[in-house]
Amino acid sequence: MKAIKILYLLVGVGLLVFVLSQTDLELLWLKLIETGWGIFFVLVVYAAAFLVDTIAWQFTLPSTRFNFHWLYNLLKVRMVGAAFGKMLPFSAFGGAPIKGFLLKRHYGVGYKEGAASIILVESTHLISMIFFMASGVALILFDSNLPQSYSTFAMISLGALTAGIFGFYIILRLKITSIAGGWISRQPLGRRLEKFLHHLEDFDERLVQFYTGKRAHFFGAMGLNLLNWYMGALEVYIVLYFLGNPISLAESIILETFVELVRAGTFFIPATLGTQEAAFLLATGAVTGQSALGVATAMMRRAREIVWLVLGFAIGWQYSASPSELVHAAQNEMDKDATG
Repeated sequence: MKAIKILYLLVGVGLLVFVLSQTDLELLWLKLIETGWGIFFVLVVYAAAFLVDTIAWQFTLPSTRFNFHWLYNLLKVRMVGAAFGKMLPFSAFGGAPIKGFLLKRHYGVGYKEGAASIILVESTHLISMIFFMASGVALILFDSNLPQSYSTFAMISLGALTAGIFGFYIILRLKITSIAGGWISRQPLGRRLEKFLHHLEDFDERLVQFYTGKRAHFFGAMGLNLLNWYMGALEVYIVLYFLGNPISLAESIILETFVELVRAGTFFIPATLGTQEAAFLLATGAVTGQSALGVATAMMRRAREIVWLVLGFAIGWQYSASPSELVHAAQNEMDKDATG
């Protein structure tokens, strides 16, 4: 597993080196200098988007209350989880064990509820992503300045993502894992897994209860996540404005759609290193005619990610002596909970 992680990281590094080799680095540096205080506004938008995302997550945690105290605590947990998740492959769920551990150890939220909430908020995140990308693909199809290959790539990628996400939702909604677990439990090996299968059935019940019994929370979380996607496009708009090449909001949605389509297909690379830069290089070059602007935009995003990583790890140190100890503590606690 470590060898695979290293391989993914090397692929990302290699792609980043290739992107930089295709870029006028002197022009890139000048563009970044031009932004001035632009990074401040980017951080403000990103912080607001992060807050919206945290509120959406709270919709999936029934044991919490909607007040400033809980929102502040969940925001800290999200920041720590995001910091660790960015450094691991499969970043969407990379920080999930950390978040589950912190919720249980410091705020009394059980692992079952915490794990279910993470799956639920990710499912609403993915469903809302389809709606956002559908609007982006529609704009791409009506943009006559983009090459036909971009439209083809966008439609095929959106179709594949929609099929995959819809299949994931159906598995959760119809409790297919519980049905499969029931069949396994009737087999000789299944008796040894009886406790695990019982936990799996309870987990599925929590998911279905949210989808069917708490529709207001479900649609609320999905609506907030959809808003979050458009705030990502707003971030692109602000970055290019401060880079001295303003674009329309529609074009910012197109750029964000392209980048997210690429990121979704390369989720296994830690922090999508290299892939984000390559996507911005190609998409921004097609929209503005200046590929260096795309790399500069990607670098601005990396800058705000670094700031957020530092903040996340700093908060993590409040919970534990060091990041490595936090990881080991989370793993040990969850192992005990699974076998206890």
